[in-house]
Amino acid sequence: MALLNVDIDWLRTFLKVLETQSFTRTAEILLRTQPAISQQIKRLEETVGTPLISRHRNQIIPTATGLVVKSYAEGIIGLNDRMIADLLEAAPAILRIGLPDDYAAIFLPEILRSAAQRLPHTEISCHAGYSVDLGKRVAQGELDLAIMTAEPDGESLHVISEPLVWVALPEFEISQRPLPIAVYHDACSVRRSGLAALRQNDIPHRISHSSNANSMLVTAVRGGHAMGVMPACTAHHEGLHIITSPDLPPLPPIDIALKIRDQATPALRELALSAISALNSAGSTHPNQSI
Repeated sequence: MALLNVDIDWLRTFLKVLETQSFTRTAEILLRTQPAISQQIKRLEETVGTPLISRHRNQIIPTATGLVVKSYAEGIIGLNDRMIADLLEAAPAILRIGLPDDYAAIFLPEILRSAAQRLPHTEISCHAGYSVDLGKRVAQGELDLAIMTAEPDGESLHVISEPLVWVALPEFEISQRPLPIAVYHDACSVRRSGLAALRQNDIPHRISHSSNANSMLVTAVRGGHAMGVMPACTAHHEGLHIITSPDLPPLPPIDIALKIRDQATPALRELALSAISALNSAGSTHPNQSI
C-alpha cells in the first residue's frame, strides 16, 4: 500500500475553520484567499477519502472522521510549531520581500519599522521588480513575500484598492497629439491599463519615455516632457500634479495585494502582518489636485 502524506497546512486550515466557524475569517487569519482555503479542505478530504465537516444551523461541525483528524492534527501542529520555534531561536531567519520600485518608496519604511519591532533578529532582504515577476518568484520559492499589483488570474491576498491617475505639470498641454506618455516597460499592468484607456477612447499617443525605475518616469513628468499614469499613492508620495479632465479617459483602480509563499514560518507570518499594516496605513489619503 502506497504511503499518503498529509500537508500540514491542510491540517492547520482544518483546525482554524473549526475554531473560527468561518472560511472567510480563516482566510484572513492565514493570509490566503477564501477559494484557497476551500481547496485545502477539499484536498484533505480527498486524501482521507471521506467528508470531514458538515454544516448544521450555520455551524461547521466535524464529522466522526473529522474528530479523529482534529485530534491528530492538534498534536502534529503542536510538534511542528515547537520545532520551528526552537530552530528560529537557534538561527535567525533571513526573509526575502519583493515589491515594485514605486511601492517600495511608499510602503517599505513602515514595513521595516514594524519588522524591526516584531522581528528584531531577522534579516529582511529586499528585492525590486515588476508585480507579475514577483508573484512568480514567490511561487517558485525565490521570495518569501511580495507586495504587488494583483494579477486578474493570480492567487494573492487583496489588501487595498488604489485609483490610477494621470499626472503632469499644471501647464502641460494635454491637447497635443500624439500625446507623449511616460510609462513603465512592457511587463507593468499600470502601463497596460493606461495605454488601453487611451486606445479605447481613440486618443492618439506615443510612448515618449519608458523605464523600469519610477524615479526616471517621475523626472520625465516633472520636466514637462510627458504625461504619466500611476497609482494615486505614488503620485501623492512624489508630489506630482494629478490631472482630471473630460479630455482624458477615466482609469480603472488597481488592487494592491500580498502574496506569501507556501508553508510560511512564524517569522514570515510576522513579516506579512507588518506588510498588511504598512499597506493599510500608508495608502493614498490625500485629495486629488486637478485642472
